[in-house]
Amino acid sequence: MTFSKLTDGVFVVIGGTFPRCNSIVIIADEVVVIDPGCPVEDLRGFLMTHDLNLRDIDTVILSHIHPDHIVHTMRLNRLSNCRIAANEITAPLFDEKEEMKRFLGFEKGNPVRKLWEQLVNEKMYGAFDEGRVDEVLSNGDKFSLGDITLKTLYTPGHLPDHMCIEILEPNLVFASDIDLTEFGPYYGHPNSSIRDFKNSIRKLQHGKYSGFISGHLKEPLVVDYKDRLTAYSRQIGMREDLVLSSILEGAKTIPEITANPIIYPSLTHPVFLQFETWMIEHHVASLIASGLIEEDKGKLSPI
Repeated sequence: MTFSKLTDGVFVVIGGTFPRCNSIVIIADEVVVIDPGCPVEDLRGFLMTHDLNLRDIDTVILSHIHPDHIVHTMRLNRLSNCRIAANEITAPLFDEKEEMKRFLGFEKGNPVRKLWEQLVNEKMYGAFDEGRVDEVLSNGDKFSLGDITLKTLYTPGHLPDHMCIEILEPNLVFASDIDLTEFGPYYGHPNSSIRDFKNSIRKLQHGKYSGFISGHLKEPLVVDYKDRLTAYSRQIGMREDLVLSSILEGAKTIPEITANPIIYPSLTHPVFLQFETWMIEHHVASLIASGLIEEDKGKLSPI
């Protein structure tokens, strides 16, 4: 079990990289867990250091619908009867898991759907558990927890429902999957958006936070986050350059581009090829919009 104290009453239980995530725990007038994607036994062990247990959790807040961020929500709810809070886009997806699957691009007609479901059930068991959100949040909503106040901040791009949580005292932001990892920005679903992701990064850069909390770094608190966000965002352009280079070298279709993977060079699971394909599709659309390439009868070519 590894955890980090950020300030009085605000902690991170380290989950780290996918298929886990870092979980924020706030111990104030309520016990609040944001994104319960760390190992449950680690969360239990941390709470025990404060003479608490899983049954003492009052509220779970979800930043977005990705399985690694919601995975233990219903297990905690069954133990503690905690309320579940999520934004107005996430809530109906959590309430109806078939809608969640469709939202993430894995509708019933997707040939990779069963492999993705197996991956989720093997690595993030519990993410498909049925349940309902108790409190629906809008952008700018506040949670008052005594001396600590939380505020929602919509940051789409990664997914349309992606939301950061500002911790107004002591001026921190939990940025969830705007995570500053070496992998770089992830926009691997049909409804992800490179443009929105860049705008959300800029929104965070304009913030005057004392610290930035990553949803996946093993050292989650980042103070020099503005420079780190610049480098993180730059990876989008680097990937786009590689896609353009592939087309300049003769690739005519997205399968021809992904034959030499750019995002997931090792392709350790068939589902990652689907993620790769969706991300390359976003870059191809961006290159077409920029006037650098064109598509004619399904074939790509430089202009």
